[in-house]
Amino acid sequence: MTVIQKRKIIQHIVDLENDIKELKRVRMELATSGYSSASLSSTGGSKSYTRLDLGKVTEAIRELLNELNQYKSLLIVGVSKPIKTVVTIYS
Repeated sequence: MTVIQKRKIIQHIVDLENDIKELKRVRMELATSGYSSASLSSTGGSKSYTRLDLGKVTEAIRELLNELNQYKSLLIVGVSKPIKTVVTIYS
């Protein structure tokens, strides 16, 4: 893996971590506030969620965590577990 590829993977990991953090904030806001909706602006665009979408927000967090783990495993090949899937990164 080249240095440029590693940098792209690391940048994507940072973006995913920021998106997960923001989704967790939205989930907490929906669950605890008196408001019935919350909006989210991230690298994937702008979205709005309502209190009824708590399950969707949780599922989105779970999917992003899975993707994050895949990218992290790309950086530690051969150390803890071998790559079983190949993730393509477009710039």
